[in-house]
Amino acid sequence: MTLPLSLTGKYQLVVLASEGDSQLIDRVARLDRALNISFSLLGVNLNKFLVRVIAGTSGASLDRGMPTVAVFFGSISPPRLSTQDVATLDQLLADGSLIIPIVADATKFTTLVPPQIAALNGISLSDCGAEFERLASRVLEGFGLLREKRRLFISYRRVETSGVAAQLYEALDAAGFDVFLDTHGGLRPGEPFQDVLWHRLADTDVALLLDSPGFLASRWTEEELARANTSNIQILQLLWPGQTEGATAAFSTFYPLTADEFAGKDTLGPSAQLLDPNIARIVDAVEGLRARAIGARLAFLVREFVIEARKAGLSVHTTLERALVVSVPGGQRVLVLPAIGVPDAERYESLVQLQDRELTTGRAYVLPPILLYDQTGIRTRWLQHLSWLNNNLACARSVSLVDAKRWLSALAVKGKI
Repeated sequence: MTLPLSLTGKYQLVVLASEGDSQLIDRVARLDRALNISFSLLGVNLNKFLVRVIAGTSGASLDRGMPTVAVFFGSISPPRLSTQDVATLDQLLADGSLIIPIVADATKFTTLVPPQIAALNGISLSDCGAEFERLASRVLEGFGLLREKRRLFISYRRVETSGVAAQLYEALDAAGFDVFLDTHGGLRPGEPFQDVLWHRLADTDVALLLDSPGFLASRWTEEELARANTSNIQILQLLWPGQTEGATAAFSTFYPLTADEFAGKDTLGPSAQLLDPNIARIVDAVEGLRARAIGARLAFLVREFVIEARKAGLSVHTTLERALVVSVPGGQRVLVLPAIGVPDAERYESLVQLQDRELTTGRAYVLPPILLYDQTGIRTRWLQHLSWLNNNLACARSVSLVDAKRWLSALAVKGKI
């Protein structure tokens, strides 16, 4: 029997560049280091699961059966591709693979990339991150290991750090993050402020906490920190001059600031601003923390679910795509996809597509597949919506972590969903 790709396959990274590009080796090495860090934070062994195809230099051929992401480094105008690279690029386009064009100068984009990919959205080298951490995150998104919605939550004390908060909002928004800041359109008139805030925090990748001298003096900011810790959300904690690392921040990565990093003499208040290079470094730090954040929350969700499954006498194994297969009495199996954050239509679509791919290999599952999520912080209105979907959607169902014990116990007894 042929096992499904998700249980046996690897991820495939294709690297392309113009012939004669002397910087290719260095860029591949930088990307390799960034991916190694990100994969390890996700709990994935890069050397075991990532195949690199550096077309034109390695002689390696494309395996169309693997999940594939390609990058093209454009530094030479016009680009000159080998016959093998042209064939590889055409095949990637025909297969609908993600191709990320990266150019040395964004103003000369169309002259630095092959005409086949000139219509794709590309990025400049300067936008890849100082250590290629932003590029690594986009590659992991293409593999489905990081979700494409790049959610971020800024927690701050308005009277002390509103200026820096607005500055960071603009920089992170420009970097492609969907940023929640209470003063920037995140709330509609008449909505319950705290419910919306906790709901958005539950759906964030990283919480950016501006730890100024009076930050914990506010009941709301203190509760935001506590909620983030309870939800296993990773925190990038910016320490204002004079602030020290707090023992209460269990999931924090600390980023100390000095007075020299501010644009003027003010470090507090609406007029306080950080220098642009420091803002860029913080954006890179947020990007680098995303893999750890997703990995930590995924590990928590999977660990708690597996504990309850074993208590119910069921066995569970994890697929390469981080889905779970629960073995049901009688030899049947149920496909369960852990969802980080708030379940939405895209998560349901990903689940159904994953099961469809598995079914084409001959692997049989009990229908429907299950979307597993942590309900902590999600608005009651949204939980009611998920309940409605369970009663009216035939292709997939959702189960919260708090309901997993009851669901697994029923599964062990009945042998069906």
